[in-house]
Amino acid sequence: MRIKAKDPRLISLMGEFLRIYLPCVRNRDEDTVASYRHSINLFVVFLEAEKKITVMTMQTSDFNQKNIVGFMSWLKSERNNVATTINHRLSDIRGFCRYLYKKNAIAFDDYEAICEINDADDDRVIDFTWLSTDDVCWILKSVDDNRDALRDHFLLSLLYESGARINEVLSLRLLDIKKTVDGEADVHFYGKGRKHRITPLSKEIWKQFDRYCEKYHPDRAPDNIMFYSYRNGRKNKMSSDNVSRILAGCETKIRENNPELIHLHSHLFRRTRAMHLYQAGVPLPTISEWLGHSNIETTRFYAKVTEEMKREALRKLSDSDSSVFKDDVAFKYANDEDVIKRLCGLK
Repeated sequence: MRIKAKDPRLISLMGEFLRIYLPCVRNRDEDTVASYRHSINLFVVFLEAEKKITVMTMQTSDFNQKNIVGFMSWLKSERNNVATTINHRLSDIRGFCRYLYKKNAIAFDDYEAICEINDADDDRVIDFTWLSTDDVCWILKSVDDNRDALRDHFLLSLLYESGARINEVLSLRLLDIKKTVDGEADVHFYGKGRKHRITPLSKEIWKQFDRYCEKYHPDRAPDNIMFYSYRNGRKNKMSSDNVSRILAGCETKIRENNPELIHLHSHLFRRTRAMHLYQAGVPLPTISEWLGHSNIETTRFYAKVTEEMKREALRKLSDSDSSVFKDDVAFKYANDEDVIKRLCGLK
């Protein structure tokens, strides 16, 4: 005997949301769709564990304020999730509820009640860390003895100066970096949801790119993947694991003379770049464009650093000339309207 779902329309809407609406209508990438799927699955696990409600007995009415608040508490107590993860799950569930509301599956009052749920308090600011400009310089110097020193130096330089996500950098092709008329460069990124943004780079980065291509891309084929590694004798897109190994080598070498160095990981360069831009007086909306944030509230976190940490930051970066690369366009044109227009795609 075939068991029927108690609310077959809900099951149908879930499938449409994950298979059609997100990837086709909203043009969300695979990682984003996977995130929504995981969050909804976790909500189902919560309902079964705490409410004895299975996916077959679940109804649209189970997506309500009380259950979602309980879900957030469960994520913290049972899964030991931090605030950022809990808020990420809340955002995903809220997004699905918005879809249910659009499809007239839940009432406006119920959806409004869900929207009123506050994010979990985020106390990450206590442990918020970033690298000083001296730290970044030491990291770049630490790769000098590597077999692929030229590649590693350019990769880490680009990772820092662009402030991009590691997957965005590893997905670059040669054609994505273009020289400007003044000898600087622009890098074209296609981030989450294939959103396009242009980030200005310094003359130093263009020089590194030029030297890098001479050795690793002598044919300069525009469609070549920028950073690659060999697997079974064939070129493949470099993985983030490769970058982690490069940074682990840097960390080991630097700790010999600087045991206080914080743990190095690729996202630390993005965070560091954002802090350096903020400390140099670059407006938050510009930093948001620079990093490719879809919501400026994500960027606003950098402005929430405590006053004591701000004072410490000022000691690390006392003036706008204290940058990793002397001709760094971020510092050179921190308040330049032309750069802001380029970041926003207006030029």
